[in-house]
Amino acid sequence: MEQQQTILVVDDDNGLQELVRVRLEQEGYRVLQTISGLEAIKMIRQQRPDLVILDIMLPDIDGLTVCQRVREFAATPILMLTAKTAPQDIITGLDQGADDYLTKPFNYDELLARIRTLLRRIPAVNRSISAGNGVLSIDPRKREVRVRGELIDLTPTEYQLLQVLAENAGAVVTHEQLLRTVWGSEQARDNDYLKVYIWHLRRKIELDPRQPQLLLTEWGVGYRLVP
Repeated sequence: MEQQQTILVVDDDNGLQELVRVRLEQEGYRVLQTISGLEAIKMIRQQRPDLVILDIMLPDIDGLTVCQRVREFAATPILMLTAKTAPQDIITGLDQGADDYLTKPFNYDELLARIRTLLRRIPAVNRSISAGNGVLSIDPRKREVRVRGELIDLTPTEYQLLQVLAENAGAVVTHEQLLRTVWGSEQARDNDYLKVYIWHLRRKIELDPRQPQLLLTEWGVGYRLVP
């Protein structure tokens, strides 16, 4: 029998908490709940949920701080809930280690789709990958990425996005291919969604993300990682 997956929901909106709990339990997930950011960190450390749904606005410490602290000890997928839609606000969440974001109010079917996408990711085959004329290397066995010899921190989403590009280094990977491979068919036509993640990834691997030398844009088509 397949083990039941556990999702921790962190939000101080009791009504939303209850609606999310009901929907998740209907889908067969085990649900943990808290309104406290500090309590969330403790629960993630002790109970190791498979995924965390994390609101930014919490009564004690904010979700961004929770995300940052969790990334010090766990790679648990984190889906951030936010009422802020400005690109910089979203990038800030990703910069703290979130894997995905959903703006409030949201559609519950979309929430479930995002959850399924995050939970079904599996490690790639254990072969080393090199790109960018040797500047960038990926060790799938350790899930480590080095740029110019320096180890860089990536969230699971960033790692998978970079891995797809590296496995096809030198070739153009279309917007739709990236969206389908990394996020699933539900996001396959949302190019603006992809742009946010590409910009965030460039901030970590490029010397100057505004003038990329490794991760190039093929306008109107997709992106290409230098081989």
